[in-house]
Amino acid sequence: MAMACVCVYTGHLAKWLNHLKAKTMLELFIELTNQIFWKGYAEQLATENPALFQLELAEFMNCYNQ
Repeated sequence: MAMACVCVYTGHLAKWLNHLKAKTMLELFIELTNQIFWKGYAEQLATENPALFQLELAEFMNCYNQ
């Protein structure tokens, strides 16, 4: 029984860490685009063209993870 609890806890911890990492990566992406383009670029892009925003964010995350 204790092993099942550890596995469930570990699963929740992994999910939480992945969520935290994604949030941090989003913050880094926004910070970077503010420096490259202009302050508010990422927010404007997310509003005006969500598909392109997601594509650029995914590219950023892929480059970061390589």
